[in-house]
Amino acid sequence: MYGRIYFMKTRNTSKYDVDGIPPLKESIPLALQHLLAMIVGNMVPAILIANVVGLNQGQATMLIQGSMLAAGLATFLQLYPIPLFKGFKLGSRLPVMMGMSYVFLGACLSVAAKDGLAALFGAQIAAGVIVFFVGFGVKKIRHIFTPIVSGTIIACMGLGLFATAIKNLAGGEGTQTFGSPINFTVGVIVAFVIIMINKYGKGLVKNSSILIGILVGYAISLVLGLVDFSAVQGAAIVSLPTPAAFGLEFRPELIVMFTIIYIIGIADMMGACTIATVGAMDREVTDEELASVVLGNSITSIISSLFAALPTGVFSQNTVIVSMNKVTSRFVIALGALVLLLAGISPALGAIMTTIPSCVVGGATLVVFSSIAMSGFSIMSMDGFTEENNLIAGVSIATSMGLTTAPQVLDQFPETIGTVLGGSSIVSGAIIAILLQTLFKLKSRKSAENVTSNLEENIG
Repeated sequence: MYGRIYFMKTRNTSKYDVDGIPPLKESIPLALQHLLAMIVGNMVPAILIANVVGLNQGQATMLIQGSMLAAGLATFLQLYPIPLFKGFKLGSRLPVMMGMSYVFLGACLSVAAKDGLAALFGAQIAAGVIVFFVGFGVKKIRHIFTPIVSGTIIACMGLGLFATAIKNLAGGEGTQTFGSPINFTVGVIVAFVIIMINKYGKGLVKNSSILIGILVGYAISLVLGLVDFSAVQGAAIVSLPTPAAFGLEFRPELIVMFTIIYIIGIADMMGACTIATVGAMDREVTDEELASVVLGNSITSIISSLFAALPTGVFSQNTVIVSMNKVTSRFVIALGALVLLLAGISPALGAIMTTIPSCVVGGATLVVFSSIAMSGFSIMSMDGFTEENNLIAGVSIATSMGLTTAPQVLDQFPETIGTVLGGSSIVSGAIIAILLQTLFKLKSRKSAENVTSNLEENIG
């Protein structure tokens, strides 16, 4: 036989395969869809924290920059994981987009306002280290997060953020224009635009509803003279964010609270990943994948905290996109993550984001937080609203909202208890929900044992 035969591996261009690399003409529009669906939601927590602490625009820019950088890094790690041992990995290979986790937002706002940013970021880092080791045994606690418990936690999260949305819609607490009719008008218009696009929009337009609403509100704010561009002048085009720029402080009671929230956040990530795997892959998330998600997320949450941002988490709106269009190509999502990384090294872009008026942010977050709360109730319905489930959800939510709105009732308790239970709307709700679920399961098991025992006696 003369000559040589060369075998070439055919390139996988399928957008429906996690390893597929579709042509750019297909990949870029799909990546843009993911980016538009999450980029505003990713920067909003930084803006809210900056407002509640009273940071200047330069400092707020650092928070936004860190949020973008962390989201990009977290997404890349989940898409292209680092192997560890015995099947464990830092990252899951699942087609997910990562960003700032709203599970932490209520606690972060409370701690930032009361204890400062150094205490906030120090607690996030220390708790992230602890939860990294929890990740290896996550399959042992997975059964705790039933739909009724997970739904209750998510409902508490959304409900606990309503006051934040309204205060920002009014112009931002502590500002000279707080509560002015102009702020309310602009905020309501933003909310109305988002609602209408969600109702009547389709495809890319619907996925961009929050961005479009903010752009409309921003345009109105420009006309009304509500936008301050002073922070944009002199902002560098490219510059790496400074680690631990606000300092780090490690307080035991805050570390305990954030450790609990990290564990609660596992339920949120499990739900978000399940949306993608069930919708696009026709299967549940495996224990190994969930463990790898948690392990990778713990590391990126530590990095995120070093760069003055919230812990990271899986963005459910992006997993919904995956479940709907069935596009599981990691390459597609990686293109969106690349844009986030570039935004993370551009202070100029972050400075532009800080010019968005609080009333515009408030109008957008009013819709976002209400959607979070209602998604919690939808998840609860998967277990059915039985008498026991109604008690679990009702008592847990009542306790959560009560302690969040009146944290002073815990003043006579040790500081750690007061901080842990009163510092976040989801911690107390989650604890009560898990305790009641365990109690009812034990009661049901005991009743079943009694029935079996009586049957055996009658037969005997």
